[in-house]
Amino acid sequence: MMMQQTPHDLLAKYDRPAPRYTSFPTAVQFDQEIAQDDCAALLSGIDTAKPVSLYIHVPFCHQLCHYCGCNTKIVNSYGPVQSYLELLHAEIRKAGAYLPQDLKITRLHFGGGSPNFLATDDTARLLETLNRFARLDSAAVIDMEMDPRLLTKEKIRAYAQMGVKRASLGIQDFDPQVQHCINRIQPFEQVKNCVETLREEGIRHLNFDLIIGLPEQTAETVSKTSEQAVSLNPDRFSVFGYAHVPWMKKHQKLLEVYHLPDARQRFEMTALLNNALQEAGYAAVGMDHFARKDDPLYIALENKTLHRNFQGYTDDDSEVVLGFGLSSISSFSGAYLQNITDAPAYRQVVMQGLFPVKRGRVLTAEDKRRRALIEEIMCYFAVDLGHYTDIPHLQEQTSAALALLEQDGILEREGNKLRVTERGRPFVRIVAACFDPYFQPSATRHAKAV
Repeated sequence: MMMQQTPHDLLAKYDRPAPRYTSFPTAVQFDQEIAQDDCAALLSGIDTAKPVSLYIHVPFCHQLCHYCGCNTKIVNSYGPVQSYLELLHAEIRKAGAYLPQDLKITRLHFGGGSPNFLATDDTARLLETLNRFARLDSAAVIDMEMDPRLLTKEKIRAYAQMGVKRASLGIQDFDPQVQHCINRIQPFEQVKNCVETLREEGIRHLNFDLIIGLPEQTAETVSKTSEQAVSLNPDRFSVFGYAHVPWMKKHQKLLEVYHLPDARQRFEMTALLNNALQEAGYAAVGMDHFARKDDPLYIALENKTLHRNFQGYTDDDSEVVLGFGLSSISSFSGAYLQNITDAPAYRQVVMQGLFPVKRGRVLTAEDKRRRALIEEIMCYFAVDLGHYTDIPHLQEQTSAALALLEQDGILEREGNKLRVTERGRPFVRIVAACFDPYFQPSATRHAKAV
């Protein structure tokens, strides 16, 4: 369904900071100290009858992209990477001592940073260590975020031999001027060659990341980028709004010498791109993903088995995701754990033989119910509140905010059933925030909703 035009008064009113709800409670509420014994209990208590996913964080890049908001480090030599990998292996071994032996690992995601910055032998050794302590299922899906500038035929062939089946390429924008502004030069032909080689070597399931709101972007450049991206026929697209947070990422100030699209321009470019992708045969999945109709992500949407986690919308049905590496997050049925984000502190704790967990959150029964409610809204733009009458004070807490959203045409309600309208979909994070009792609007904690 194509995105309809949204009145600019709605954009001015509701384009305000809001969480992305890749978790609930959100990372802002990961404010509890988690004891070492509690970490061990969470790991040893994983239900072996259910699938488990793994996430490996590789916080290194060879060059700084000026828009980047990730937890990454620019290195000019491989020495710091080798030192980090020693710690990563040690962390995996520490967790492995407590993991049940018959876990079913069905998904492994390498994120970053730039995971393909690693030497392929080092990636293979990581897989060996993981298999020693958390054996991958024979049908496990291995996917990796990849920087096209670091891909070679030899690397791609090695990844295919390791069992990598999915690759997510950071495209962002194909326009040469925009690439110059953000310090990420990767011409279309370079990406095209990478795509062709990936498919030749057997890595055929591809996702492209695109960003809206970058400096010097216009409707014309976005239209051209969408045309070029579609010509490469990836299976999925992830379309994100650029989050300008220079108080958190000081290097983003470098972009302020250029023209940054305002809220209205960003919205119009997003609508243009969304419509172009849908006209090319990609179905909208959630607020910012698109997939071919034979893709598992779209099938999960149709089957009502779509989920949302720290990687975004996913067809992964694992309730437990174990994160390894600096700043990584592990999610359990009743808790979240986040690793230390400071590299020297991470090293010190791992060398002491401890879990490098900085903070976390133990969920209450109410948290779990609100998590399910918010995920339903974020995935399907609709929810039957009659299924959540066990949440205390839900109606009293949300009635005024929902009434205002309904008045503005963002919501429609019929009894207990709530549906986000077509023109309200860009504001789905605002709708979800109505059900988040912890949410405190703050320009320094969350990017704007649109």
